[in-house]
Amino acid sequence: MEKYLFWGTFFFAYLINGITGFAGNIFAMPVGMATIGHEESIVVLNCTGFLASVLIAFTGIKHVVWKELAKMCVIMAIFMAIGAWINTIAPLSILSKVYGIAVLIIAIRGLFFNKKNKLLPDWLLYCILAIAGLIQGMFVSGGSFLAIYALQKIRDKEAFRATTTMTWVFLNGAYALYSIQGGSLGGDGLLTLAVCIPLLILSTWLGGLIQKRISQEQFVKFTYVLLTVIGCVLLIK
Repeated sequence: MEKYLFWGTFFFAYLINGITGFAGNIFAMPVGMATIGHEESIVVLNCTGFLASVLIAFTGIKHVVWKELAKMCVIMAIFMAIGAWINTIAPLSILSKVYGIAVLIIAIRGLFFNKKNKLLPDWLLYCILAIAGLIQGMFVSGGSFLAIYALQKIRDKEAFRATTTMTWVFLNGAYALYSIQGGSLGGDGLLTLAVCIPLLILSTWLGGLIQKRISQEQFVKFTYVLLTVIGCVLLIK
């Protein structure tokens, strides 16, 4: 029953991701922690994140800003390793509270402070990139923090999409390979991942169809409201 709950949530999460372009793992991870476990959730969502990125990355490879890609990969990889290490020493109860705070920060910023013309200083952008790595290493959910950095460094829409997606190809691919070689993805995890792959393809396809028929701005606001609720639940759980 718990796996079915995770798969249902995964489909919904990646449907949201297909419509908005972000927030897939932020929705999937809390339910994953409560159903299939923290460690298995990290491995499965890293693998699906890698596959989702591959689906679109190489179609836009000519638009990749390689200098920014290198910065994002190097800084985030370092802090992803730190985040993964923190996972091994911190109790799950504390990690869920930290995750709740991170989700609330993302949601509140998106609802009330998401002004595209407001430029942040470089030192703060690099701090945000480091936080993206930490959150990715701990909860596979660093995408929203990465977007804050990339939106200010890469102004062209196609270049932004291609560069951030290629970042996830490298980072999620490396993390997934490390987890598989380390034996973190056993038979049970492979079953979970095997079911997630067709759900990923279907939800991404449906999300693309829905995205063309609804107001993107209103749906993004709705997504941030849902994230606020999730963050509150994680904090009071």
